[in-house]
Order: sequence, then C-alpha cells, then structure tokens
Amino acid sequence: MARILAIIAAIVCGLLVLVDFFLAVPVIDALGAALIEGALILAAFALLLGVLNLLGVHLRASGASRAQPYSAILVIALGVTLLIGILRPASAELTWIFDYLYFPLQATMGALLAFFIVSAAYRAFKLRSVPALILLVSSLVVLITQLPFSAALSPLLPAAREWIFAIPVTAGVRGILLGVALGTTATALRVLLAVDHPYA
Repeated sequence: MARILAIIAAIVCGLLVLVDFFLAVPVIDALGAALIEGALILAAFALLLGVLNLLGVHLRASGASRAQPYSAILVIALGVTLLIGILRPASAELTWIFDYLYFPLQATMGALLAFFIVSAAYRAFKLRSVPALILLVSSLVVLITQLPFSAALSPLLPAAREWIFAIPVTAGVRGILLGVALGTTATALRVLLAVDHPYA
C-alpha cells in the first residue's frame, strides 16, 4: 500500500509541476511553486545530511595513520569555511578563502586533468581507423592554431580552426545536447508512468 501511495504521489506531483510550465492557471501555479519550494527544502536537508555524512566518514578515518592528515585538513577547512560563511557571509575573509585557496586548488585539479587528457589522447590517437585519423588531424590543427605564430605558418590554419569549431564541434555538441534532452524526457516519462519507481 505504501508503495502504491508513493507511486501515486510521484505521478501527481510530477504532472502538476509539468503542467505548471505549460498552463497559466493560478491554482496550478501555486501548487507547482509549493512543490518546487518543497523540493528545494528537501535538497537543503539532503545537503546537510551529506555534510554530516562527510564529517562522520572523515572523523572515523582519523584513526588510520595514512588518511589522518587529509581527513583532519578536510574537517578543519570545512568547519572554518562554514563558520565564516554563516557568521560573516560577505566578508573579506570568505573572499580570501575562495580567491587564494579554493580557486588555486581548482586550477591545480584542472592542470592535473590535462595530463590525464594527454594520456587518453595518446591511446585514442593510434591510427587504427579512419575516424582516429580524422580525430588526430583535427586535434593537431586546433592545437597548432593555439600557438602565437600559427598564422605565420599558414593563413589557412586559423580558417580551418574556425571551421572545425563552427561546424563539426557545434554539430557534435548539439547532438549530445539532443541526446541528453531525449534521455531526460524518456526517464521522466518512465517515472511519471510508473514504469520506473526508484522512490518506492
């Protein structure tokens, strides 16, 4: 019985929010806004539970010798940032944390990602097929045109780069976005029609 009620509640709530996007009915607008606000509140509680779970995991890991320093740094950083964010949300200290700690760490992760990309590119660029050759040539053109003296090598290189970005890359991105949209729509329909019900 509880499972059936959960399925009915999910279908009704999903249809109300969906209809709210297409119809301008005051009652449906109010219900849709209330449901979205409730979802935001649930998301906030889920975030709080995630933070508590993170703290619990790393406080338990503090007993292990190898993980202890990293867990301690994470817990201290989380506590300090959370405390400053609650007490002084628009302070210079919070801006300093983001400017001189968070953003440099983010840039470091991005720099490390470049090495993984190079490693993956080395494996992908083995000329075993025609698509691999096309990928290799287009990648080399894009990489060479990033150099300051690329225009001196050939005036065709910048035009080739613009063509690659304007046509093949744009077409690929649009295809990916269409696939994501269709997949999201199919998943939503399966949930609304109770074909899939992970909530019950």
